[in-house]
Amino acid sequence: MEEGHHETVLDYLKVFIGLGVKQFLETYNYPFLVENYLAPSSKIKLGRVETISEFDLDDIFPPSSKEEDEPILQARVITLEKREVDSSERMIFVGRSTNNDIVLANKMVSKLHAYFCQLPGSGVMQLVDMTSTNGTFVNGTRLAPSVKSSLEDEDVISFGPETKLEFFSPASFCQLLQKLA
Repeated sequence: MEEGHHETVLDYLKVFIGLGVKQFLETYNYPFLVENYLAPSSKIKLGRVETISEFDLDDIFPPSSKEEDEPILQARVITLEKREVDSSERMIFVGRSTNNDIVLANKMVSKLHAYFCQLPGSGVMQLVDMTSTNGTFVNGTRLAPSVKSSLEDEDVISFGPETKLEFFSPASFCQLLQKLA
């Protein structure tokens, strides 16, 4: 696994266990999007669950670990950061097209669907729909095109009707990992 490239909550959990809270937050200081699990805050099933093939959970967690934690460990994690570090743009673009910062390969997602941006001088992330065909939703409410909407921890974001992700600030994602450790 490359440094800084993690695909599942399980990958991040392994790193978290090795680093501890302070160093994890220093290393991973950007928000996260998580998909494919039963969200504890909303109790909404997000996406489909795939199996972990290369890891034996008993090697990582004691036998007392709850079986209900397994779907979240398999969940894909997407970091909310620019793909090109040197870019002066502060917007993180999301869409089906491969030139976006976050590529969501789903026919219901527009080529340029939406973008994230940080409210200047704060840690508040905002989401803007780019007049997408199938809409961008936060907790089930459709966003008006070109209008900034502030996000809160554990908001469920839908890009079209099929792609659902849960938003986590760095601190909130760290708290999620602490609960799983």
